[in-house]
Amino acid sequence: MPPNRWSRRRFLRWSAALPFSAAAIPPDEEIVPFDDYSPEFRTEAQASRPRVKAFDLRRLTSWATPSEEFFAFHQTETINADARTWRLDVAGLVERPAAFSLADLTRRVDRRDVPATIECSGNSGDPRIMNGLVSNAAWTGVSLAALLKECGIRPEAREVVFLGSDSEPDRKWEAGNAEFSSPHGWSIFVQDALAPEALIALAMNGKPLPAEHGFPLRLILPGWYGMAQVKWLTRVEVIDRRYEGRHMARNYQSLRAVKTSDGTLWLDTSISRNNLKSVIARVTRRRTGERFQYKIAGAAWGGPARIESVEVQIDGGHWRPGRIDYRNGDFAWLLWSLEWTDAAPGSHTLVSRAINGRGEVQPTREELRARLASNREDYAQWPRRVVIGGA
Repeated sequence: MPPNRWSRRRFLRWSAALPFSAAAIPPDEEIVPFDDYSPEFRTEAQASRPRVKAFDLRRLTSWATPSEEFFAFHQTETINADARTWRLDVAGLVERPAAFSLADLTRRVDRRDVPATIECSGNSGDPRIMNGLVSNAAWTGVSLAALLKECGIRPEAREVVFLGSDSEPDRKWEAGNAEFSSPHGWSIFVQDALAPEALIALAMNGKPLPAEHGFPLRLILPGWYGMAQVKWLTRVEVIDRRYEGRHMARNYQSLRAVKTSDGTLWLDTSISRNNLKSVIARVTRRRTGERFQYKIAGAAWGGPARIESVEVQIDGGHWRPGRIDYRNGDFAWLLWSLEWTDAAPGSHTLVSRAINGRGEVQPTREELRARLASNREDYAQWPRRVVIGGA
């Protein structure tokens, strides 16, 4: 059976397995509008340089984000590639350098599906994006580890660099009238590149990658922030030193707190893996007799350990345990909900928090600021406001 058909069938089977409450809003429920959604919010936030497209979390009605609604962020413009001439070069400190065509990769027998959430490290409750730089998909591709092992990584190798075809002038290296262009790139340690879940993706949600999401190839590193998921992938370069491309060394940095005997030391470090996070996506209501029943629902993802629970606080009260409606793998968001049985007329503040198997809890804004002093990697609890009318 052709790989694309196989992948599409499997994706449909995943979707069919969703409980109805997690897959869509039942016909007898209606959305209760949030009172804090900013008029500045636009899904089409910016066309290019950088390209910014947000996912409207109020439309979180399925485990897999439809490809046309999946968020997008890239530094320049969408690349429209010619699949016939596309090549993926694997070079550098390898015994057997190779160039793979799209047909070569499509024919491979080690194709697999990996469900994974991608979140931009700049995602936040900023009114312009409303935590919408996150989405989830089933990705289909070939094993990165298998390709690297076939090419034979040399013993002195330290990092693996992934380079896309989108590039922009780099003024740091201007000399006279010369202008240098640097492709968007990211590197990871060799041991991370050999992780079994790392993927050279050819498809999302059972269909070939759209141009906006990296056609014909993109890197998928489940559990890493979006800047590492290089689109329009053209080259994999194995090196023996640190890669310090502009975005990795200058743009995607965070200041992290390290406690010392003298106080706090702030370290400037590269952004890498997702943090533990949850969001409230919507509130719905259903009429039962003369009253309404309310439900709060959302998603949770990220962190160094499996998410075990999600809790919801209403108007500063006690934390209530949510119900996990659906999960699929350790790298994809889980969907959760809470039946809000005592909703009363008036304005209410709702907030969720995720808790993982290590006992780590998604922090409040104040707790996050004590450990992270930069604008990226915002995984603080996100309060929402909603107004409940009379019965």
